[in-house]
Amino acid sequence: MPALDTLARLKLSQWYRLGWLLPWLALAVSLTVTYLVWNSERQNVQKDLQADFDFRVREIHSRLDGRMKAYEQILRGTGALFLSSDKVTRQEFSAYNESLHLEDNYPGTNSIGYASVPPGGVSGGERGYRTSVTYLSPMLGEEAFPLGSDMYSDPVRRAAMEQARDTGKAAISGKVLLPLYAGEDENIQSGFLMFVPVYQRGASLATVEARRASLTGWVYASFRVADLMSDIIGDIADQVEIEIHDGRVIANETMMYDPDISGAGGNPQAVFRDTGVLEVAGHNWTVVVVSLYGFEILADNTKPKIVANIGVLMSLLLAILAWLMVRGRSRAVQAAEAINRELTERKRAEEGWRLADTVVKTVEEGVLVTDHENRIIAVNPAFTVVTGYTAEEVLGKNPRILSSGRHSREFYTQMWQTLLATGSWRGEIFDRRKNGEIYIEGLAINVVRDEAGEITHYVGIFSDISERKAAEERIQYMAHHDALTNLPNRALFSDRLQQGLAQAKREKTRLAVMFLDLDKFKPVNDTYGHAVGDQLLKEVAARLQKCMRESDTVSRIGGDEFVVLLPTIDVEQDAMRVAEKMLKVLNQPFELAGHRLNISGSIGIAVYPEHGGDEISLAHSADTAMYLAKSGGHNNAQLYRPGMQDLGK
Repeated sequence: MPALDTLARLKLSQWYRLGWLLPWLALAVSLTVTYLVWNSERQNVQKDLQADFDFRVREIHSRLDGRMKAYEQILRGTGALFLSSDKVTRQEFSAYNESLHLEDNYPGTNSIGYASVPPGGVSGGERGYRTSVTYLSPMLGEEAFPLGSDMYSDPVRRAAMEQARDTGKAAISGKVLLPLYAGEDENIQSGFLMFVPVYQRGASLATVEARRASLTGWVYASFRVADLMSDIIGDIADQVEIEIHDGRVIANETMMYDPDISGAGGNPQAVFRDTGVLEVAGHNWTVVVVSLYGFEILADNTKPKIVANIGVLMSLLLAILAWLMVRGRSRAVQAAEAINRELTERKRAEEGWRLADTVVKTVEEGVLVTDHENRIIAVNPAFTVVTGYTAEEVLGKNPRILSSGRHSREFYTQMWQTLLATGSWRGEIFDRRKNGEIYIEGLAINVVRDEAGEITHYVGIFSDISERKAAEERIQYMAHHDALTNLPNRALFSDRLQQGLAQAKREKTRLAVMFLDLDKFKPVNDTYGHAVGDQLLKEVAARLQKCMRESDTVSRIGGDEFVVLLPTIDVEQDAMRVAEKMLKVLNQPFELAGHRLNISGSIGIAVYPEHGGDEISLAHSADTAMYLAKSGGHNNAQLYRPGMQDLGK
């Protein structure tokens, strides 16, 4: 028998040594699982942010393309002067261009001019022409291309002029340096020129030779890229960095726009990057867009952090539980070798009850124990902290004294069915404190049965999660609404548009998207300051919402730009009527901070499915129509029509 005892002790000693590895194994496995889940959630966050970055890139391309098409229409309108009159005077040329208000409506445009070809196309040697700048407006002083200068003499400008002459379409030049005044060294910027050919009235333009023979000159405009981009990128300047290169080569020599002067290719440490080629009036620009810190911090890392925190906590608890299990087993065996087995078992039972009682009294969660008839028989101190009731006030009573009245009878019926069928129930529930205050708690209820399977007790463990739920709701609201106007932001609008498109496709109905750009808003900011401008945007948002149905959505997407979704319309005129109502309320004066302000709006409308079958094509169509509305004199709405982007070609 002593030999058998020695062998048993030897086996137990080996089990002890292996058993102490269990807590570390449990910790390693649970931390590995936590890392895998956390990494998956982190990748999902990055995917969402990548999608938002791609949307901004498409928006930048769309803005550039739309703006250049609007400038082309201005030049074609100017060229029409020479086709409608036998002789255009400089006064008429200047009056027409001054009416366009270039500085306010077409930022980046230095001036508009007309370079004429002498009758018969006087030879300029191998160059073919000797041109002369005949008209120029506005007159800014000693311009880079003053009256009488030969635009055709420079190879870069000459290539664009020849392209416009031979195709009959607008053409832009390669990169040129444009000082505001001739001889100025401090304010030189990269820029380009856009040329539109002017031919003899009534001439046949069917062939290249006919167009060359009928050419009388070019209407042109010079643009400084930095001034042009400051208006286009204004509302996202703190989120992305944009470079524009002339042609398809990315190099310092081809750089046309680089606001932070970081060199070709932008910040190499940026998380997101996109390089695309944009064709503008027959000329290629390479557009490089990289993310900035202001965009990268928009990532919602709440869920990965929660996963990491809970995972680490559960890993530690599991390791501690395994350690306690191993430690308890070790103590039990040591005690069994030292004292009588029967007394040891009794002591272990008593210690277990004392430990359980200590744990229940010290945990931060509230604990409530009822008998099989659901009468309260025990609570812990944390119960009193959360509910306000002392043990003496609740013992013998039914837990329904905590009921808030917010849940239906069906809710409690379902809860009891689940509890009795599975032995446990977990969820969130509204309860009422002793002082009448309603709070939300995370609750877990477990059934305790005896050896015969009969229910003896119910144990509920709960904690007050009101503050966490409120914080989650605040974060959710901030993530989907504009901080200034409380209107839905771009992300929420995009989500609703996707839902509207899915419904329209399923039910074969129509919906409308409207782009609204405020007219004369910039002078308000410049004259009265951004505080008044912000208050004006709030008032505009309030007025626009009054024009909407409950099912419609009006969203602020940045600056003074708004977008509207009408998820159901019968005919296109339904959308036009809403647009006219919006223009009417915007035309009414705004009384703000002692000032009487007058603004208006330009609206572009696109209808599904006629003008686009997805979010991007609808947005492009509405944006194109909106720019046409602005170029048509503001304060009007334009419904998109196929070919509108080529109007005037």
